[in-house]
Amino acid sequence: MRRISRGLICGVGALALVAGASACTDDSEGGASGSGSSGSGRVSGPESRLTVLSTGPVQAWDPQRITQRQVAGFASRTWMRTLTAYQPEVNLAAQRKLRGDLATTPGVASDGGRTWTFTLREGIRWQDGSAITCADVRYGVARSFDPRVPSSGYALTYLDIPKKKDGTSAYPGPLAKGGTSKASRALLEDAVECTDKETVVFHLDQPVGNFDEVVSLPEFAPYKQSREGDDAAYEAFSSGPYKLSDAWTPSKGGTWVRNAEWDEDSDPLRSAGPRSILHREGVEPKDALETIVSGEDGARTLTLDPMPTVLGPVLDEAGDTAQSVEVDGQLVDYLAVNTRSAPMKSTAVRRALATATDRQAYNEARGAGAGTPTWSLLGAGLPSAHPSVSDHGPSGDTAKARRQLEAAKVDEPVKITVAYRGGGTMDAAMQGLEKGWEEAGFEVTLTALGDDYFTRVEQRSVAAKYDVVWANWGPDYPAAVTVLPALFDDRVNLSGDSVGRDYGMFADDDVNEAMDSAARVRDRESRAKRWAAIDTGLLEDAVYVPLRQSRLTYVAGSEVSSLVGNPVYGGVPEMGVIGVSR
Repeated sequence: MRRISRGLICGVGALALVAGASACTDDSEGGASGSGSSGSGRVSGPESRLTVLSTGPVQAWDPQRITQRQVAGFASRTWMRTLTAYQPEVNLAAQRKLRGDLATTPGVASDGGRTWTFTLREGIRWQDGSAITCADVRYGVARSFDPRVPSSGYALTYLDIPKKKDGTSAYPGPLAKGGTSKASRALLEDAVECTDKETVVFHLDQPVGNFDEVVSLPEFAPYKQSREGDDAAYEAFSSGPYKLSDAWTPSKGGTWVRNAEWDEDSDPLRSAGPRSILHREGVEPKDALETIVSGEDGARTLTLDPMPTVLGPVLDEAGDTAQSVEVDGQLVDYLAVNTRSAPMKSTAVRRALATATDRQAYNEARGAGAGTPTWSLLGAGLPSAHPSVSDHGPSGDTAKARRQLEAAKVDEPVKITVAYRGGGTMDAAMQGLEKGWEEAGFEVTLTALGDDYFTRVEQRSVAAKYDVVWANWGPDYPAAVTVLPALFDDRVNLSGDSVGRDYGMFADDDVNEAMDSAARVRDRESRAKRWAAIDTGLLEDAVYVPLRQSRLTYVAGSEVSSLVGNPVYGGVPEMGVIGVSR
């Protein structure tokens, strides 16, 4: 699959934090498997109000501008509907289930996966009472083509619209000069066809087996053209159960109230929760926690930022006044191994490095409460998650690694250079890895690079200097296609002066063909098995070494009901089931 992307749905473990330096990468403290706490029923009294607190600011409510997985998770449950969406539930297996949302089903594929048809439900309306139509869906998708709208880039990648030599679209979007010309309209209408008001037909330039998952992204949400304006970034024109009572105030927030035009019968995913949601920004996690544990108002309050591990003792002392839930975050830390460097050309040497990797020491140095050792980039939130290929624990096996090096008949110690993003907990974490590697027979030189880390290691001249490069990544939505091709497909990464996200400069035609083939598969179970097999092969060849899955902790007051985390949306409280007890 060849993907052209202007940006990816990203998250760093907090609803409204700014994304990291490079696509879905970040160096924030974050960490793995999610579980809920207080049951599965949504409880809310007739005058109930939930308060949610975050540091903020939310970068945008405009659907096509939402590029944070966590913001998408909140919006999707409260006011924004898309053609498809993931089911709000308590357990992980149900959370991964894709359902028709605005559409009656997850879509019908034809022409080998190049054409996808969605039929809109009856009775779906905007907050002003007007019907949501195919034209609204098409206009929303059209907006994502405007270079000034930082969308996720999937419409640009997949729709059958010609691209220029530089990879940009021949269609400029409706807001750009020439965007409403007859020729421009024809390009759009040929790619997003409205056979009638209720039928949306997408024509793609390649087979996409999981396009039904792609259209769950905010980029494909409908947008009412008459609402376009200079303040569109914070325009939350509702199609769901809540709407803003007044305009959103950046860095302060707003109040979400029931949307009288939302029809529960036309919505298979959402139910009526609290009567209103007071959404406050500009509240630091410490202050949010103090609000929860200190008074009656805090009993019906929920944090939208994960709790820093340093506040753990405060939570422990809170007793019954607070509750918490842990959930997988979006990001996984890993090591990209340079398969072209002299020592790492050998599969046996790469395997020895992986065997000697002390994930436990790394995770403890990074903050054990904010992460857990992991064995794959495909976390539990993805259908293609699979068992570990390793036969040792998270502390590694240096004795076995030494035997592997001896069997490889290489000169010892094996000298390797390792690049990583320095600062914070990273120096100690990398030193923890160094100890195990050197016990196994490696001589390690650690090099900490600066704040522009990802920009630097994307340069081929820089990446080529190192045998191992630290990185992290998170899926755009729960599918391996948003992870493995982005990191290991040389066709979309490697050029004369750049390695893209393929920091180890891995290139394998057979792997590329396997990824292309997996991306075309329509059946979810079969597709997941194929991606799991591809990832297993990469791990067995030690093309990369997974280190740590981020783990996030959210806190709520005692009267918040059904506090559940959702790793499918990057690790957020599941707003689709949360309520208040009175």
